[in-house]
Amino acid sequence: MAIPHSVASLARASAPVVAFPTSKPRRVIELDILRGFLLLGMTLTHLPTKASIISNQTIGFVSAAEGFIFLAAFMMGQIEQRTHQKFGESRVLRDVLRRTCRIYFYQCALLAVAFTLVAGVALRFHRLALENLLSFYLQSPKQALIAAALLEYRPSLMDILPMYIVFMLLTPVARRVARSLGWETVLFFSFVVWAGAQFGLRDWVYHHSDFFGLHVPVSSTGAFDLYGWQLLWMIGLALGSMYAEGLSSAPSNAADSDSRMPTWLVKLSCMVAATFLVLRYAPAEHWANAQICAWLIDKWHLGPARLVDFGAIALLLVRFGRQIAGLPLFRPLASLGQASIQVFAVHVLFCVAGDALRKGADLELPWWEQGILLSATISALFMTAHLAKKYSGKNAGGRSRLILENAGTTKRRPLPESTRILLRLQ
Repeated sequence: MAIPHSVASLARASAPVVAFPTSKPRRVIELDILRGFLLLGMTLTHLPTKASIISNQTIGFVSAAEGFIFLAAFMMGQIEQRTHQKFGESRVLRDVLRRTCRIYFYQCALLAVAFTLVAGVALRFHRLALENLLSFYLQSPKQALIAAALLEYRPSLMDILPMYIVFMLLTPVARRVARSLGWETVLFFSFVVWAGAQFGLRDWVYHHSDFFGLHVPVSSTGAFDLYGWQLLWMIGLALGSMYAEGLSSAPSNAADSDSRMPTWLVKLSCMVAATFLVLRYAPAEHWANAQICAWLIDKWHLGPARLVDFGAIALLLVRFGRQIAGLPLFRPLASLGQASIQVFAVHVLFCVAGDALRKGADLELPWWEQGILLSATISALFMTAHLAKKYSGKNAGGRSRLILENAGTTKRRPLPESTRILLRLQ
């Protein structure tokens, strides 16, 4: 099934921000900066400080979580499409499994800290915020351990990585269906599931099935509705795959010639984004029904208005992302994006530490404690990124030296006796 021209054009329109050379892949600084910005915004939102007022949905009904998931899917689509073209599907499956296991390792590490150190602090010092965070584990430790290992138990602040893992495991299935029936079929089915999520599909599945028989409370299965959020992943995966396929099949200058976004689309995106920005800070109860408004912009089910707002902002980033990323102010954020998983894990630990400082679930920290917590957290994020880069550099250097040593050893190795005899006979 052919890719619709409008969708393919939109995928190629992202070339100024995410272009990969056809000869050799390289890191794209714009993507690293964007991912670092999202991680920093997520951190400021989750920390129990006044900074969350500024960072929480600043530019409309869009949070850092939407960008984090969509960008991960887009990059995954590009990477796996290129891998499939060069090495085949078996290599793609190994690559996806390796990435999934890596993320699962970090999730297990966070849970280990939560179920030992954090749980101990919660009980010893009676920290209500931490007790609420680990309520199911404190009530049923054995069931919680098994459920957490199976990704069914997802405490708050630790529910993004399980969603990421589930979507990663769905990626090979989506790609196989797309190769047979086209991405239109994948997106249509994904949209149907998303629509069901808007009308309570998650609750219906929860009340009619218990996959592992562990009876995890619905409040402990994570705030994000995977049936709704999978649409964002599938759209990003489809656009990334289409874009990578377009680069490989088009001439080297094709992406540049068709990379400019239509003016009418830019203007429409500006209007939509500006409208939602005004509504974000307007007293909605004066002009709209509160229940309907809440449903349209609901974050956890990924409401319709929220999806439209994200689409408009994403298109503007495609058009102006390179210019924004070129500002010196944002360049240091690239280091955070290059070590996104490690930085995310550290951000969770510091957010939990911030909750441990609060004696009550809703009590605010003194201003000086908030300042220290903010400074320590941001410093730790950049230090983590620095150490991750240094560690990866050492590993890369070690692998290079090993290859050279093996190559040198191969050159000096004497020929077998049988080979020397054959050469003399010739």
